[in-house]
Amino acid sequence: MRQTNVPRLTIGIEEEFQIVDGEGQLKSHSETLLAAAAPRLGEQIKAEMMQSVIEAGTKICADISEARAEITTLRGTLAALLQPAGLRIASAGTHPFSHWQDQQVTEAERYKILEDELQDVIRELLIFGLHVHVGIPDRESRVEVMNEARYFLPHLLAISTSSPFWLARNTGLKSYRQVIWGRFPRTGIPPDFSSYDEYENFVELLVKTASIDNGRKIWWDLRPHAFFPTIEFRVCDAATRVEETLCIAALIQAICAKLLVLREKNQGFRRYLPSLIQENKWRAMRGGMDAKLIDFGKQTEVPMKDLSVELLEFVDDVVDALGSRREVEYLETIVREGTSADRQIRVWKETGHLHKVVDLVASETVAGVPAVAL
Repeated sequence: MRQTNVPRLTIGIEEEFQIVDGEGQLKSHSETLLAAAAPRLGEQIKAEMMQSVIEAGTKICADISEARAEITTLRGTLAALLQPAGLRIASAGTHPFSHWQDQQVTEAERYKILEDELQDVIRELLIFGLHVHVGIPDRESRVEVMNEARYFLPHLLAISTSSPFWLARNTGLKSYRQVIWGRFPRTGIPPDFSSYDEYENFVELLVKTASIDNGRKIWWDLRPHAFFPTIEFRVCDAATRVEETLCIAALIQAICAKLLVLREKNQGFRRYLPSLIQENKWRAMRGGMDAKLIDFGKQTEVPMKDLSVELLEFVDDVVDALGSRREVEYLETIVREGTSADRQIRVWKETGHLHKVVDLVASETVAGVPAVAL
């Protein structure tokens, strides 16, 4: 039965892109790109620590159709601005062969402080993620939804996997980005909080003990944002195709909406220990859509492809009210064709060249994106 009283949750999407040259190498070009993009995109484009990385963020979107327009505009504009220099954007969780030691670091006080604090842990951070914000105005509801939505983090990671290569090696994992990111402090599956006050007290203790200066340095896979009334899903690899980005964002929005609908009916979703969810996360990192995750209720392994069907059934009664059925059901294509990681591995096995992998990723990043006239 389709739900009609579904909360209209805003969404915001942040994508971290690789800047690559014609040979497929990462290129330190973010300062030049930022200067060129500022008149058109303003603060929607931001530098990252490495100058071969650029972050693009949508405006606050009322629904997935607004997000689609934002994503295509951002990707199209960046591609157009880079084209005269013979450069491209590419969206995947890792670059197949460029080395972190060869990258130029952005000159900014924030990155100097982080480098002093984290040393080689941050110097090796040549990875690219997809972050999705969902607006939930009530702060108690934010924590309640975070507690319950943690269960789906491995599923979302499996769907997004796009980082099978690292330093010219096939790692044997579909998301090696998670290995690099997991070296950071305060990452991984968040703990369970009984209230927003308990979460706030946790943050205040870390600030008081000089562990962090604010909540933005808590880098869990899912967190309440430090300054905005959103929860932020940070588990996903950078999605290669536009449709993959929109599918993941729509699924995240629908999961949050469904959990809120259930809570209105006093039908809360069961919570699981972070260590159990971590077991599924490892399986998702290793196998992506070919993984078998644990159904904790049935205490058995279930293929991720079957769990994708169950996930679509779980959100089916809210997606029409959200206007996201088309985007959510793209998951069926991912089940059928595999993720970006699967396509990258396939091209590498067919050609034997990692440069061809970069070509594939760069081509798919702008596939179907309308050309932007400068």
